Amino acid sequence: MLKVVEAHTSTIGICEACARTTRDLADEVRRGGTPSREDLQRTVAEAERVLAELRDMRLETERIGQALR
Repeated sequence: MLKVVEAHTSTIGICEACARTTRDLADEVRRGGTPSREDLQRTVAEAERVLAELRDMRLETERIGQALR
């Protein structure tokens, strides 16, 4: 059960980071700015890392769910 709680805590942190990044990029565009190529590349790289982590968490959650059935 602790593993599930830790996974959910991590998921919340990931969602918060994604929301902050989305907000910051939208704010930049709203102000008429264009994010630099490097900033966008860092955002893409971070999004890929987050997606991989979420995939692993989903697989583990599914495995735990199957074990509990």
